[in-house]
Amino acid sequence: MTDLLLDYAKEKWIDGKFKEAYDLATTAKELDPYFLNVNNLCAAYRVDYVVETKKNKVGQTDLYAILGLNPYDPSLTIDTINSTYCKLVKLVHPEVLSSPVAEGALRFITIAWETLTNESTKETYDVRNGVTHKTGTGSGSGSDQRAQVIRVGMKRCRLMEDSSRMICAKRAGYHM
Repeated sequence: MTDLLLDYAKEKWIDGKFKEAYDLATTAKELDPYFLNVNNLCAAYRVDYVVETKKNKVGQTDLYAILGLNPYDPSLTIDTINSTYCKLVKLVHPEVLSSPVAEGALRFITIAWETLTNESTKETYDVRNGVTHKTGTGSGSGSDQRAQVIRVGMKRCRLMEDSSRMICAKRAGYHM
């Protein structure tokens, strides 16, 4: 039964129906998690599904979603990105998984990893795609180009200029 589901998932993938392929592979994994390469195929189909459906604020493929990461997670570090990349590569590498879906998945995973582990390209990607990070009090450099965010009550306000901060503070019921 599991092999039939995976064959059907492959047919759906060839037809460009990535969500259906991913759903079928996930069902196959639930039926028999120890079936040969079912985890690998499920991971590869997930990458194609994410590339097709998960878009960021500007309509481009979300590189964080490809790796299964949350860009707003304060504990997200380069080491976390590297370890996630290594886990995914071990699952979808064409030497491990001889399937056409593996080659495409590896390509997308590598693009996401290369962009997000290089600090300058990550910062450019984050700013361009509206990923804001709270700047903490500490040893932050003045050249940090990420959008600064402050808390006013329970609202978050992006620092653009003093007048917009004051307007947001007034809406939240604070006087500056």
